[in-house]
Amino acid sequence: MTGCTKRTSRCSISSIFLYAEYTSSLHREGVESQRNFLAQNMTEGNEQYRWHGTTRECNVGDPGRGVLCESTSCPMCCIIRSSFDIDKFGRHWGRFGKGISTSATSSKSHDYSKNLSHSPWTALLLNSVVVGSPYNTYESIPGTLRPPDGYDSIIGQPGTVINYDETVLYRNDAILPLYLVLYRTPGASSD
Repeated sequence: MTGCTKRTSRCSISSIFLYAEYTSSLHREGVESQRNFLAQNMTEGNEQYRWHGTTRECNVGDPGRGVLCESTSCPMCCIIRSSFDIDKFGRHWGRFGKGISTSATSSKSHDYSKNLSHSPWTALLLNSVVVGSPYNTYESIPGTLRPPDGYDSIIGQPGTVINYDETVLYRNDAILPLYLVLYRTPGASSD
């Protein structure tokens, strides 16, 4: 794989919070009824765990701070409180268009995690994702609003253009935030 560098540093995990109860999903059940993943020894709807990094305005998850902030502009707390919303994606779409980006690689999602408050801890969300039948690509597809016909998501595969895997979802009900994971990277201050 040309152009790929993978980090191998270890982090100290501080906390893992369960914020959402696993619930039934009409989308997962609908995808399963069309694609029959269970018969292929896969999970219903090809459901998988994927990481997502975003901005955290507050210190939710830091030691002693498990309560969500009230800010309507804190992406982390808004996602935990109300789940994901593609309409809040903004004008700067990703390499796979207007979708919710996740990854099986925590260091990929770490690159999108940002603390606006002073904290030595970094936060990531671990989510339940209905991958369904993914469209696999080694190229960027900017401007995309949905996966190609017959597919439920897009997976960017590592290669010459893409360094880390990326699973992109185009429906809000295809993803549910389950865990908030707080960790400190090597060299982070210990405030």
